[in-house]
Amino acid sequence: MANDAYTSTGSSTLGGTVGGAGLVQKAYDRLLEFALRSEPLIRSVADKRPARQSIPGSTVVLQLYKDLDPKTAALSETVDPDAVALSTPNSVTITLQEYGNAVVTTRALDLFSLADVDPAIANIIAFNLADSIDDVAMTTLRGGDNVIYGGAATATNALTAGNTITSAQLRKAVAKLRSNKAVARKGSLYWAGIHPEVSHDLRAETGAAAWRDPHNYQDGSQIWAGEIGQYEGLFYVESPRMYNAKDGADQTALATTAVTVAGTSGGFTLGVASSAVIATRAEVGDKIAGTGIATGAKISAISTSGNTTTFTVDVAHTAPVTATTVVTVTPVTRVFRTILCGKQAMAEAVAEEPHTVIGPVTDKLMRLRPMGWYGVLGFARYREEALYRLETGSSIAAL
Repeated sequence: MANDAYTSTGSSTLGGTVGGAGLVQKAYDRLLEFALRSEPLIRSVADKRPARQSIPGSTVVLQLYKDLDPKTAALSETVDPDAVALSTPNSVTITLQEYGNAVVTTRALDLFSLADVDPAIANIIAFNLADSIDDVAMTTLRGGDNVIYGGAATATNALTAGNTITSAQLRKAVAKLRSNKAVARKGSLYWAGIHPEVSHDLRAETGAAAWRDPHNYQDGSQIWAGEIGQYEGLFYVESPRMYNAKDGADQTALATTAVTVAGTSGGFTLGVASSAVIATRAEVGDKIAGTGIATGAKISAISTSGNTTTFTVDVAHTAPVTATTVVTVTPVTRVFRTILCGKQAMAEAVAEEPHTVIGPVTDKLMRLRPMGWYGVLGFARYREEALYRLETGSSIAAL
């Protein structure tokens, strides 16, 4: 259409502003789609709540009785047995916190926008509520004491991408849960939250004692569907919400590159040509080292503009910082957390259920319209013996 005198908006003759071409304009779809989302699910694990709370408070204490030790000696017919004292109950403290978020829209936005803004904002606020509270719950759930590491690793920072999940690890965790007398969540099955990139490794495992063989010879429907289903005493919920972070073992360092320091406050930025190895392969969470960069610094953000990529470092620089320095980026293994639990693994206490809030319009011309969400609640691990965490790498995390 570049040479069409009547409709082209890029014509060198008409300039896109005169004649018929001036009547041709861009068209926009007035129906905007929302960002891709994962369904919140972690809060549902908190199936224990205060039943008869005495008074309101900023903390809530839940207590658990201890059973008496077994008494196996036979009683004497004429001797009155000695009484034993009850043990002090175990206690779990939940600290309640305020949580919330808010946005402000304007009268002008409502009048000028090509789409209906208010319903979209309500939808975004509602998802932000569920998303945020789920993250708070995950922080509590993933901090349990019982952990099984992939491969031969004995700590998170020793895990490599090759330390993938195995059926043997799942069997071990289920055996531990049953040994701990943890109550199953659905029939005889425990709950398992697993990341899709970990699920891939489990379903790709081969061997007679692996996931795939029983499905190959009995029922291939779950292979075609790409889902785990029920396996080794667990029912699986596959979700990208399962926590993962670059806190495993260091990998082979990338090629060193000379870059120019672009800033010096708090954490500083380093500009580097996009074609450089460190620009194309480095990720947030990788370690970065060089003259003037603090020991142990990690990349906290990466952005590209034109032919320059900017790295933001998570800690302040150390003096002296040269105008140009050679940096080395060391990729860090991404570690995935798979959570297995029975009933009452996590508890929650709520003073005010999170809910949407329509704020008051208080400006002089009534143009600023606040909307947000607010809640007061807290989480705590209630029965550690009902909670296990598998920490593993993934064979496809770097793809």
